[in-house]
Amino acid sequence: MQPLKASQASGGLRRSLTTRGLVALVAGALVLTGCSSNPNAIEPNDLPDFDSAYKVKRLWKANAGDGMDETSIKLSPAVTSQQVFAADVHGQVYAFNREDGDRQWRKKTEDRISGGLFAGYGKVYYGTREGEAVALSAEDGSELWRRQLSSEILSAPTGTSSLALYQTIDGRIQALDGETGEPRWEYETAIPNLILLGGTQPVVTAGRVYAAFSGGKVVCLDEQTGSPIWERRVAEPTGRSELDRLVDINTSLIVENGGVFTATFQGKVAVLDWENGRPYWAKDISSHQRLSSDLGTLFVSDDQGLVRGVDQRSGTFLWQQDKLYGRRLTGTAVQDDLVVVGDYEGYLHWMDQSDGKLVARYRHRGKPIVSAPIRHDDVIYVLGSEGRLAAYRLEARD
Repeated sequence: MQPLKASQASGGLRRSLTTRGLVALVAGALVLTGCSSNPNAIEPNDLPDFDSAYKVKRLWKANAGDGMDETSIKLSPAVTSQQVFAADVHGQVYAFNREDGDRQWRKKTEDRISGGLFAGYGKVYYGTREGEAVALSAEDGSELWRRQLSSEILSAPTGTSSLALYQTIDGRIQALDGETGEPRWEYETAIPNLILLGGTQPVVTAGRVYAAFSGGKVVCLDEQTGSPIWERRVAEPTGRSELDRLVDINTSLIVENGGVFTATFQGKVAVLDWENGRPYWAKDISSHQRLSSDLGTLFVSDDQGLVRGVDQRSGTFLWQQDKLYGRRLTGTAVQDDLVVVGDYEGYLHWMDQSDGKLVARYRHRGKPIVSAPIRHDDVIYVLGSEGRLAAYRLEARD
């Protein structure tokens, strides 16, 4: 397996050399696989023993198609106050009732959906490997509009009451009218030749759009015009080979408490001032997974299977959980003052967010969980690689 390459195509657009050649993240391909022919493979820890302090209650389960179908694309579900939306790589999009999991509709498209879903304002947005931005009605799944963009869309889009924001693999953020799909503005930056499969979902808050790109660059744009307010690189490439110099941002951005928190592959976890991009601190952690936070603590699962609690203000490591080493963890989510991750054998693991101690475990199914759990209120929603979607709540043991 190799990381994705991009090169110049006709018309000056940067496109991948091949869509069939989109491959696994370097972390998964070169570090965490259990293949005996891979000299860099990490032997995963066995399931650790611990005293469970919580009972895991599955509220419902549902079939959401064929899931990721052994690909390395993460099709994260989207959750609203009333619905849960999920998609598979064969173009099927589903809507479920959030409370009981009853399927409300299924939309069979011919799209190769590639970047996860966004749901809100009565719409569901997704992007495709062919570079098409699509909007569906959240009510019945009917197609509202479709727009051809410049290149593949490998990250989940973001929406506001008036805009749909898509990030394409060629280093562009493209804002479309949420009602019609007509272009509103575009921002473009240069990207390196070697990049990770995937991307970062833009974040919109207080009239600004925060986005991250391959090469370790974070930008802040004006929501209405796309004009740059500031640009900052959080990690610099080092090493002799292209692979050594790969420092891609392929995780979530967290924008809160005056900071923009992010992580890079083969780079750092860092925070920038959300007003001007000034760096506050940076710590050497390699991660390509979703970050989460609560009460001033950042929760990071790294590329080796270590989970850390990091103080948002200082960057100090508050704790480290190493018993899940090598288990190809998903990104983190916070549920009931606990941190939860999934792993390659389909297990969910909950940790006390104050010290990282393992307190609960549940097997979602015997297939890998590759997308981070999504929390809404006190429930998490989990989509396995084979398409099993389920909702879970915790109950403290007596």
